[in-house]
Amino acid sequence: YPTQIVGDLPSIYPYIVDGVGEGIQAKRRGLAVMIDHLTPPLVATPLYDDLLKLRQLIESFETGTGSSEGPARRATIAEIKRLVTRSGLEPELRASMAEPLAARGIDFEQVDDDLLVHEVGHYLTNIQERFMPLGLHVFGKPWASEAVDTLFASMNTDQARYRQALVDSPAAEMQALIDALNGGFVAPGKGNDPIRTPEALPTGRNFHALDSSLIPSRIGWNIGHELAERARERPMEQGGREAVILWASDTVRDEGAMIAFGLALLGVEPVWNSRGIVEGIKRMPAAAGRERRDLMFTTSGLFRDLYAEQLALLERGVLLALDGASETIRRDYPALRTALDAALQPLGPLANAGNESLQLNLVAANWVRDAARRLDAGADAEQAGSLAALRLFGVAPGAYGAGVNTLVERSGSWQERGQLARSYVNRMGHAYGLKHQGEPVQAVFEESLKHVTRTYLGRSSNLYGLMDNNDAFDYLGGLSMAVEHLSGKAPENFVSWHNDPRKVRLEPLQEALLAELRGRFLNPAWIKALMQHDYAGARTMGSEFLEYLWGWQVTNPDIITDSAWEEVKAVYLDDKHALGIDEFLEQGANVHVKSNMLAIMLVAIQKGFWKADEATQQALAEQFAVLVAEHGLPGSGHTRPDHPMFEWLMPKLPETLREPLQARLDSALRKAPQPNTPSSIREIQPEAEAPQAEPGQAETQGDRSASQYLWLAGLIALLLLGLGIWRGRGPRSRGAA
Repeated sequence: YPTQIVGDLPSIYPYIVDGVGEGIQAKRRGLAVMIDHLTPPLVATPLYDDLLKLRQLIESFETGTGSSEGPARRATIAEIKRLVTRSGLEPELRASMAEPLAARGIDFEQVDDDLLVHEVGHYLTNIQERFMPLGLHVFGKPWASEAVDTLFASMNTDQARYRQALVDSPAAEMQALIDALNGGFVAPGKGNDPIRTPEALPTGRNFHALDSSLIPSRIGWNIGHELAERARERPMEQGGREAVILWASDTVRDEGAMIAFGLALLGVEPVWNSRGIVEGIKRMPAAAGRERRDLMFTTSGLFRDLYAEQLALLERGVLLALDGASETIRRDYPALRTALDAALQPLGPLANAGNESLQLNLVAANWVRDAARRLDAGADAEQAGSLAALRLFGVAPGAYGAGVNTLVERSGSWQERGQLARSYVNRMGHAYGLKHQGEPVQAVFEESLKHVTRTYLGRSSNLYGLMDNNDAFDYLGGLSMAVEHLSGKAPENFVSWHNDPRKVRLEPLQEALLAELRGRFLNPAWIKALMQHDYAGARTMGSEFLEYLWGWQVTNPDIITDSAWEEVKAVYLDDKHALGIDEFLEQGANVHVKSNMLAIMLVAIQKGFWKADEATQQALAEQFAVLVAEHGLPGSGHTRPDHPMFEWLMPKLPETLREPLQARLDSALRKAPQPNTPSSIREIQPEAEAPQAEPGQAETQGDRSASQYLWLAGLIALLLLGLGIWRGRGPRSRGAA
């Protein structure tokens, strides 16, 4: 469709330099010329309030007061504990200290003072080592010297040419846009964030990605292999399965690190030629401590489009791992021989039967369980073997997104989380690989999810995290919620941070989310910088951050607790940092952002996620009613006039506020006058409760409808033809008499 719509009209697409994966889609589908532009200035996260006080106390403890027992040491420890309690850090510390506590065989209450100080310091360092954007970049607008110095310092390079390239970037962006509009040439260049790839400067170029035939590159393999070693430090329970999420945007940045991560856990390795092109894979020996992990992969629509060869490579990896125990299976489970032959058939000449034990080969152990269950249920052997080997799933061909984010943001369209989990399964349950191109296999996907006990999402950007986009909770949150719904228990969710290839780490989702919330979105430095951008800044706070916090609330309610909402209210509505944010959010069009923020909070309470006290509910309800009565509904999925939240809200309001709010709702519900001329355009609202029709079913229904219309058209044509023949023959008869 893009090429049909655009035709021969030049497509010029300004895009952020760190968004190469998504930009490549515009180049591929619409033949667009990209003009990349700068990220905002990025700075190491500054501490504030109690976090800053804690850092100062810890430094004092480590350099003096903690060196010997006495009043100074005891006073410092007491103040650290008081600040930890007051700031609500204990749940986050419990998460970050889980491993050292487990190693010592103690719980949080038994932690000695030295370990507590060390772990609080480690937690603060983790926050400080993350980069935080300061405000927004305005396309083509020169940066102040302070902003240039900030990003250049974060780039950690002493090469003056990169500083000059940074200074030159805004003018280069505008000049490239003018040149493109004049039909001129836009020079190509690397993409990526400037901290990871300084060569991406100056911006204003038509960025490109690494040739997919080189992915995973040797660099990507090294990163992925190191991440796999970190994962192996956490043993897997027998029968458990791990799920890896594949995104195109991060694949471009990290040269296929998460692909390599999956291959390494399967115990297979890419084979490159002298030019770095991936020519195949080989199986590595399994051994104690290096068992073959059983993995399934979920792919985004964009990854499916750009990296079909890598999906095939991953399936070969799964089948090679299974083949590592094929002799064992044939010997110990003779009833599964036909099923095994069918499962391994796509390997062709790569097949290399091995006799590994099922204790070392979790892929084979779980395949035996699944194939036997399917045979017992009446499936034929070939089908049982092939379906039990499926490990790559995604949305239907031509579709994008897991769909959870859309439903979450239309909070009036569903009542309970299970509806969203079922929608995720229906949407993501399509098979990909060597012999599959998106066929619907929801039952297979659902059965596979029941055995998932651990998940991984890779993040390789210094700009983007988990709460500044709705893809993270769409894919990782949706996956976690679906596993919880089907198995009764949420999996262990991990974020693979490799934005700095020298410091790769696996971080529990709870620790990652809460550190990002506290370090960035509650940080006065982040908020103050955005306040310089009027509505764009307000929208980033409310229509993005708070929407995405709500998304994580719905998908992972054990992580986003009441304290998170209380902190958000204190910072954004009560102006805890005395920034004037409450007034800023009521200036001009910003008021609609504030109305939506209030609506999200009220929906969180109405649906039972946030157990707010009555005083808080009353205050939020009245603020919301006043703003909507004066300025109208903000127009979001949380403020549709027929949203169930309003029925819950009305009794909480005094009559003086209830009537004006009801008038606004009635006005919004009033039907527009019908035009005299017929229209063929209508809006279709998806219902969360109704499972999506499978592509095969939709195709069948479409074919049936089309056949009916063709049959009717054919009948009419025959009638007209018969009438014509009859009329044509009539005169001739009369003339002959």
